[in-house]
Amino acid sequence: MREQVRALPLRPRFLAGESTGSYVTRLASRNGLAVGRLLDSVGKGRSAAEVDPRFTELYVSRGARARLAALTGRPVEELVRALPSLGEVHLLPDGKSGQPSWRWRWETHGGYLVRGCALCAAARDASGPVWLISPDTWHICVQHGRFMDGSRDDREPFIDLSRGPHVLEAERRRVEIVRSLGPAGRALVADAFGVLAHRTVGAPRLGASRTTPLELLPSVVRIADVMIIAERQRLAGRLSPEGSEQWLRQAASELGYRVGRSLAAWSARHPLLGAPVPRPRRGTHLPLAAPHEWVGTMQSVDKLTCVPWHVLADVERPYG
Repeated sequence: MREQVRALPLRPRFLAGESTGSYVTRLASRNGLAVGRLLDSVGKGRSAAEVDPRFTELYVSRGARARLAALTGRPVEELVRALPSLGEVHLLPDGKSGQPSWRWRWETHGGYLVRGCALCAAARDASGPVWLISPDTWHICVQHGRFMDGSRDDREPFIDLSRGPHVLEAERRRVEIVRSLGPAGRALVADAFGVLAHRTVGAPRLGASRTTPLELLPSVVRIADVMIIAERQRLAGRLSPEGSEQWLRQAASELGYRVGRSLAAWSARHPLLGAPVPRPRRGTHLPLAAPHEWVGTMQSVDKLTCVPWHVLADVERPYG
């Protein structure tokens, strides 16, 4: 008979998108426990004496996830919403005889470890650094005007965007596109990054420098907004060859000849449809159709975009 897992007396509040390793570290610290001691209550696994969540992510099996939920006194569904690495696709198999298990992985199963906003963390009573698991290697906190990435240097944990209101406005629009259009919106944003990576455009590639996403984002949302016009018509089965040509001419007029050429290459990968694609249940979300028939929650820009050129700079470990 398995021992009953009781909720810990002190349970820190969740930070949306936090890595499991970061939250478990905070949970252990708040209760005066070593992380390894806490994980003994979750299941079977191995780790070094000290594990730093800025370098590694924690993955668990289904049974271990249930035990972790019990320790926090929260439903499993709430944990999964807050901690993306607890999603079904990331679960480990349970051990022998169904024994719950956990494992620290140096290579994340999906996404990147990115520093969370310290002000958001402080509002949730987190005293030390908090780490998110993010589809891309950066994160912008619109509320506090901060840009964070995977840099482990505590001397420069963020970039202040108070002097870049255009970047914050672009991020607000990107968030709205994804909220309104769903996974198809994420794909279109990724394609807009891809359009800027075309050799005729001459824009910097993601990873070329720490601030490249900030340089690209205002153009990305402008391009994505133009793409949405054509994509809505295509998915509704109302975009004709003549309509597509007219859209490309208008786009080139608004965004410039170089971007127009890149958009033509993008458009060629989005074939015209003879009939409308059924809409998803959620009213404002766009349906998915070729070339984007599946969008993973932790797929990065370079994995999502359908354009054939390289979106990332040729560096060993991009900060992009």
